[in-house]
Amino acid sequence: MAKILIAKVGTDAHDMGVTVVSRWLADAGHEVRNMGLYNTPKRVAEIAREFQPDVIGLSFLGAEPVYMSARVLDELAQRDLHQIPLVIGGVITPAMLAELKTLGVKAIFSPGASRESILDGIVGVLAGLRRNVPTTKQIDQQSPRQVP
Repeated sequence: MAKILIAKVGTDAHDMGVTVVSRWLADAGHEVRNMGLYNTPKRVAEIAREFQPDVIGLSFLGAEPVYMSARVLDELAQRDLHQIPLVIGGVITPAMLAELKTLGVKAIFSPGASRESILDGIVGVLAGLRRNVPTTKQIDQQSPRQVP
């Protein structure tokens, strides 16, 4: 299974969703490190350097997803960790989708996403990064779990 780093960045203190998702991922056999509340992009990158996750998930309700995601990606790039895929969960407006796609966010999970869609989405992101995975198991570009 995968190593997954989960974080809330900025001052967003709404953590019920990310806490539940972290538990779902752990129950599915993933090694999950939930950084909790009030993280900076720099701290996310520093923990990623130590933990070496297969994927990083950020959760947003009150913070600015595009701005914070860009800052996290910049911090990762500064540490030569740009290959770690970033996924987002939370409140994302339609206008933000294109911006997040341009940044390179691999999947977005909106409020109310089912347990199965989140677990399948993470597996899809991971499978899409593995060269020897059969084409049928790679990320489906038309999947609703992917950034359109």
